[in-house]
Amino acid sequence: MSRYRAQFLGACFATISALIVGPTATKAEVALGTMQNVSLDQSTVKKVIDGIAIKLREDYVFPDKGVQAAHALEKTLAENAYAGITDPSKFATQLTEQLRAITKDSHMRVIFGSPFRNQTPPSAPQDAAFEVKRLNGNIGYIHLARFVPPEVFNPAADDAMRKLSDTTALIIDMRDNVGGHPASVAYLASFFLDPGKRVHINDLIWRNRGTSTFRTESFWSSPTPVRYLDKPVYVMVGPKTYSAGEEFAYDLQVLKRATIVGETTRGGANPGGLNDLGSDLFVVVPTGRAENPITHGNWGGVGVRPDVQTTLGATEETAVALAKGQPATRFAR
Repeated sequence: MSRYRAQFLGACFATISALIVGPTATKAEVALGTMQNVSLDQSTVKKVIDGIAIKLREDYVFPDKGVQAAHALEKTLAENAYAGITDPSKFATQLTEQLRAITKDSHMRVIFGSPFRNQTPPSAPQDAAFEVKRLNGNIGYIHLARFVPPEVFNPAADDAMRKLSDTTALIIDMRDNVGGHPASVAYLASFFLDPGKRVHINDLIWRNRGTSTFRTESFWSSPTPVRYLDKPVYVMVGPKTYSAGEEFAYDLQVLKRATIVGETTRGGANPGGLNDLGSDLFVVVPTGRAENPITHGNWGGVGVRPDVQTTLGATEETAVALAKGQPATRFAR
């Protein structure tokens, strides 16, 4: 994969995830759409529905559900149920809600206004978003908001882990992590795994377009300049943790290499790209799904359930106490 394409895909994953996550499911469409004075006509509505239906039938990672969702949109169109809609923001919101109700897939989304309009070009340097500090008691702390592409992420991860390699325990804060590049997830996980054995971390199962066949993209541990072994690792999660952020917590939990602390995550495990429908409307139709090589499942629709469940406000206090060796039962709810 070329550097530009890897950066672009990473930007797609992170930007789309950022639009999806949040206290309400539809704020992003409204916020983007209200910046533009545009009115829909019914020919545009039909064109958009037709475009989404094609993507659902040809690309959606669950073919049967894709056909079902396409039929539902076409039936709604035939019944003139979209006839009164002229606001593209409200149209995007309605379609998003309708698609999610059918598929139960939080990655499914219709967006008004390009989410990349005000984004840094993919060829420009990106911030890896690592915040690193040392807490009292010689406890390392990393806050990570997203998984940028590996060529930017890996050097930043190397630097962060070098700074904290001598700590007695490590807390990784994924509470604000909205996703990103799966190869970067695998690289960060590699710091906590035996360097003498190559570990199969995750698979993405991609649908071959227009068929009912699939291909597998596998992610494995890789060499890192330092390792963080035989010391406790705590990953903090919450309701904003999404997509690749969830994968990191899920992977380490399944591998029994970290204790997950906090509240159950959102439950998005089906990646996909952004498709232009015209008239400044876009759809995200997931073309892949995560499959853990140990569980043969994923966190989609259910989220990652923490090993130690706490309230959102008590998550950090709980993780720090655990890192200091205090019993989990004192804080678990």
